[in-house]
Amino acid sequence: MIRSLLSFLSILAFGVMTAGLIIVIAPWLSGRAPGSEAGAASLHLESLLFGLLLGLVVATVARIEWAEVPRRAVTWVLVRERQFFYYALIGGGVAVLLFY
Repeated sequence: MIRSLLSFLSILAFGVMTAGLIIVIAPWLSGRAPGSEAGAASLHLESLLFGLLLGLVVATVARIEWAEVPRRAVTWVLVRERQFFYYALIGGGVAVLLFY
């Protein structure tokens, strides 16, 4: 259900961004300058970019298999167990040098 909701929200964000992009590009497509007519529709460019970023983030988060994350995290730690041991030894040595 969450995946469907996130997918819907990302599609909605994409639709809003597309509408905003059309509002921004429409004056140039018709050959008029952006500020030539009084009361022309305008869009805040930073908001458009933020909406694009938010839509992409929501779409990416929706693709993550959240049930697999804990298993993959444990597997990643177990594969790198020896490296973590060496890092702990290095940290202990540095701590002895600093606090001695």
